[in-house]
Amino acid sequence: MLTRFTRLRPAVVAVTLLASCGGGTTPNPPKPMGPQTAAQRFLSTYVDADGAVLRKDEHGDVVSEGQAYGMLIAELAGRQDLARTIWTWTKRHLQRPDGLLSWNADADGTVRDDASASDADILAAYALLRYEGPQAASLHQDGRRVAGAVLDHESAQTPRGPVPLGGPWAVGDQRPKVDPSYWMPGVYTALARMTGDQRWTQAATATVALVDKASGSGKDLPPDWALLDDDGYTPIGSAGNRAQYGADAQRLPLWFGYGCSKTAKDIAARWWGRLGDDSGALARSVTGTVYNRDPSVVALLGGAAAAAAAGDAGAAARLRGEAAETAQASPTYFGDAWLALSAGLADGTLGC
Repeated sequence: MLTRFTRLRPAVVAVTLLASCGGGTTPNPPKPMGPQTAAQRFLSTYVDADGAVLRKDEHGDVVSEGQAYGMLIAELAGRQDLARTIWTWTKRHLQRPDGLLSWNADADGTVRDDASASDADILAAYALLRYEGPQAASLHQDGRRVAGAVLDHESAQTPRGPVPLGGPWAVGDQRPKVDPSYWMPGVYTALARMTGDQRWTQAATATVALVDKASGSGKDLPPDWALLDDDGYTPIGSAGNRAQYGADAQRLPLWFGYGCSKTAKDIAARWWGRLGDDSGALARSVTGTVYNRDPSVVALLGGAAAAAAAGDAGAAARLRGEAAETAQASPTYFGDAWLALSAGLADGTLGC
């Protein structure tokens, strides 16, 4: 059941970047990929006509995360029809009786593992509630159901409010397992507004406070996985690996750096001091020591968000450009999805 939560995404093949990892600038820095270009690239490459979003570079399978990404990216591209098609496939094949989504299935919709992942469920609910095309009332109702199920079945109550866990399998543990990159305060704020359920507002406040405390207000980078405490978390490794800032955690600077919380942005700005021009490393310790220097699209995008939060617009644009070049040289489902999503976060289309 823990395969989805413990695997490390494959390293992106190293490519030569126009800007060096050691700092400095070039006369013609790489240009970021625009939101529409990035969205169309993802949709045309990974989304089948029936609405299945395929991880073609991994196993050719479907994950609930990808279905949620696909809906949001279709909306960014103005393809409400495609967002609805993706949800129709998702609802038919992945939705469980409790409203949550099975995380993994074959391309034909045969479920391989019916465990759910809270990040996918949260983003699916968000996409459904943002939807503006035909049958909107029905999709909004589905979105409210999924959002409520996350709080009811995938969250733990802390002194500050509910906090989404890795999935239902973590509920009830004395120290539940969490992936801090599932904490998206701007999305939570939007969900509170769209559902009227103020538990989401509490979740936004609680998760920012937990990261603030556990990271020393941005002194340390977030880990891929951690054990939840009342006032923070303790980083842990997965599947016998050491705790690290890797492919999962690199999403958190995106959620915080482009979020609506000043505290979250301040934390992301301090992460920029840990990351700097060497932001693109695939894996490093939470204190910044590089474990694997292979370039990662999502690491570069996370660095760009941290730079933006710190007010370094030039570095943010350069890192987004390097991410686009890395993705073009070695395309992956995960990297291409985040090129599109990060563009939506950066221009304010996604989030609170």
